Amino acid sequence: MEASQLSGHSIPQSGTGEDRPFKDGRQGQWQRRRRLDGALNRVPVGFYQKVWKILQKCHGLSVEGFVLPSSTTKEMTPGEIKFAVHVESVLNRVPQPEYRQLFVEAILVLTMLAEVEVHCLGSIIAVEKIVHLANDLFYEEQKALGADDNMLEKDPATGICTLLYDSAPSGRFGTMTYLSKAVVAYVQEFLPSSGCTMQ
Repeated sequence: MEASQLSGHSIPQSGTGEDRPFKDGRQGQWQRRRRLDGALNRVPVGFYQKVWKILQKCHGLSVEGFVLPSSTTKEMTPGEIKFAVHVESVLNRVPQPEYRQLFVEAILVLTMLAEVEVHCLGSIIAVEKIVHLANDLFYEEQKALGADDNMLEKDPATGICTLLYDSAPSGRFGTMTYLSKAVVAYVQEFLPSSGCTMQ
């Protein structure tokens, strides 16, 4: 008896890559994690308080055309549940959970600027532009390193490379690396001129 008959399942014997299991069991791990975190509205500890701080340095955050205005900081406190619900109502306008999670990561990078002595980060910050700029930087670098079109397939709904969704947050090719570069490029004119450069 063949192994496929013993298990009760038929195993395709063709040689196409679609029929074979992934070479690495970790492939898809970060995309699944982002999908799960986005679907469950998970955010890092202290996220809402950090968003409140960044809103004090700009006129608002735009998420797919929906604006979280800076005036919200005058109406609510950073630890108020109502503020967290308001932030979530804007983030929940993004229908794809893994895409939403990239927005959370981009906002988290932006909040690091709230710790720097930057008085103003401009008017309304379009978070989707930062995410797409990070995606473009990722795509260009991967293409230059020899990635083929199959590896760099884009999600038709969002235009984001599925490989970016599946990248760990840290490391040379991590999402935070590209999101940090994108944030610096986006807010470059508002940063202090004391040597912040993008490499």
